[in-house]
Amino acid sequence: MNSNSVLHHRADSMDWQRAFSRLGYAGGCPQVHGAIKSVPEDFQVTELMGFEPEGQGEHVWLWVRKRQQNTEQVAKALAQHAGVAYRDVSYSGMKDFHAVTWQWFSVWLPGDKNTDWQSFTLAGTEIERVQRHTRKLKRGTHQQNRFEIIVRDLAGPTSVLEQSLARVGCDGVPNYFGAQRFGRQFNNMPLAVSHLCDGVAIKKRHLKSIVISAARSWLFNHVLSERVSAASWNRLLPNEPANLHGSNSVFTSTGSDDEQRRLAELDIHPTGPLVGRHSGPDSAFEAQEMAWLEGYQDLVHGLQRVDVASLRRPLRTRVENLQWQIQGTQLALTFTLHAGQFATSVLRECIAETDQS
Repeated sequence: MNSNSVLHHRADSMDWQRAFSRLGYAGGCPQVHGAIKSVPEDFQVTELMGFEPEGQGEHVWLWVRKRQQNTEQVAKALAQHAGVAYRDVSYSGMKDFHAVTWQWFSVWLPGDKNTDWQSFTLAGTEIERVQRHTRKLKRGTHQQNRFEIIVRDLAGPTSVLEQSLARVGCDGVPNYFGAQRFGRQFNNMPLAVSHLCDGVAIKKRHLKSIVISAARSWLFNHVLSERVSAASWNRLLPNEPANLHGSNSVFTSTGSDDEQRRLAELDIHPTGPLVGRHSGPDSAFEAQEMAWLEGYQDLVHGLQRVDVASLRRPLRTRVENLQWQIQGTQLALTFTLHAGQFATSVLRECIAETDQS
């Protein structure tokens, strides 16, 4: 994806969706086409917390199944039902709307406070478990998500699809943020440009957070696409910050034989920037990243001014427990991803998608 001073154009005239579609493919453009999310049941997501609530404490944890419901709307409905403020309801992560998903919510109900959860009603939503815990559920608490996906109307050589799936299971995929991060019809990006580059205020705190996140994700995707084009998305460059798989731990690579072994085993990964305060060319490596973002300097400078810390994100997604079955023109597959990684970024390496949602 070539930026070519892309922000010199007005945000509302840029085709963000087209630019997103040009992100690089590790294995080349897929030769097989298929339809995802034909119905919500074709895209099922289960949150894997890694522990169970303790059974006592001030916070009521609710295991919720939702179908075609927004995570935030479910949280608001739970708050209203319990008679508490919205801030007293929390969840670990946002889940897809056009899908069937299972995830935990927590509601702060200290002491003897309780509510009749069996009488809770919201279209497409069901509380399947109620359990108390000593702590509230914080963002990013869950470890992984398990996906069960059906792709319909396959068209193309299934032998090539099998090869692509095998490669993905062995080598992983570029860890792109999915299109859903940028809003419906990519509407978050014009808002990001107007806020961060033109100084247009966003009064709603939640919307401001979403817009800033979209901008950081866009820049990360751009750097990752450059690394994919250079065939270095799965290699450690000299003095690159590396990530330990399944954690937020980052360390500077030394190029040792042990690091190369762990890299090949997908135990450590190269990283890319989530731009924020202090992002900049503090090293030759970071200077190269800033050069890749030359066409987005206004967006970079805007993010450096806001109150958000710069972070690193792995460039590679390890696809765990991948299984698949092809029957006629239908593909059924299951796999597990670390929290914050996108199933659609796995699918795009294998299938030219027709999203029906």
